[in-house]
Amino acid sequence: MLEVLTAFVAGYVFASFILLRRPHLLHSRKTFPFVAQHISHRGGAGENIENTKKAFLFAVQSNTQMLELDCRLTKDNQVVVFHDCDLQRCTGHSGPISDFDYSSLPHYLNRLNVFLEPGQDFEPSDPSPSPIIPLREVFEAFPDVAINIDIKVNDDRLITGVSRLINEFSRHRLTVWGGMRKVIVDKCKIANPTVLTYPSPEYVLGFLFAYYVGLLPFLPISFDCFELPLVSVLRKKGFLKQHNCDTPTARVLARVFEFLITSPGFIQHLKRRGIPVFIWVCNTDSEFKTAFDMGASGVMTDFPTRLQTFLNANPEFTQQ
Repeated sequence: MLEVLTAFVAGYVFASFILLRRPHLLHSRKTFPFVAQHISHRGGAGENIENTKKAFLFAVQSNTQMLELDCRLTKDNQVVVFHDCDLQRCTGHSGPISDFDYSSLPHYLNRLNVFLEPGQDFEPSDPSPSPIIPLREVFEAFPDVAINIDIKVNDDRLITGVSRLINEFSRHRLTVWGGMRKVIVDKCKIANPTVLTYPSPEYVLGFLFAYYVGLLPFLPISFDCFELPLVSVLRKKGFLKQHNCDTPTARVLARVFEFLITSPGFIQHLKRRGIPVFIWVCNTDSEFKTAFDMGASGVMTDFPTRLQTFLNANPEFTQQ
């Protein structure tokens, strides 16, 4: 019995080792339809008012290859591009965006804090007001630009609304969507299976566990790309405190997650299977370098011109 068990374990370890490096022996290699090394987080919230048409236009002019944005639903069922649940931080008016008809939405403030950059605000030189825009308007303005959509709330109407717009503009191979919760990602995949998807953190943790016990090389992966946080940056810049979850347990879990997720073997295996890995949110040269050294296929930033300058100065990363 011991000999059989030993042979099984040895065979499992050997097969896992081989498939980790040669996944094509078991899985067909995926083909991601576009390159996205340069991704603008909320359109580049450090250089323009976040999630606005001005930001998206500036990012595209700065050679971004994918726009990242957030979607919510108004009271009259308009899909709009907006990050927060409440309007207060961005507009100065309190209340959930879902309590407002689109026509009654206030404009953005002319001064906003930059995500994960404590004490740093963006204030445009042009004081003209920036409206909250419908997703339709973004699709109309940037028909050939890849767009990454973060579905912010578990709402069937929102998911259906985004899916219909993707269908209307035939953007299935130029749009990636998902969310921070497993239930949202599952609903996205059911609502429109032809659209590219990324896994929620719950899925990522499952894949990480599978990697460390040697199971990942045997498992099918239905997602088209992965989006992983640069955890060291989130931890140092107060991400937990911003989200009201700065507890000892959360800090320990963040450290553990940071250790697990930085494994180059995990990222390289995904890339061997044709699954690009995008790292968020990186805003300095050292953060860009850390992400690309980890094996990132692309980096999400609040500073699109800063990232473009880095890529121009470090052409070796454009070959990854």
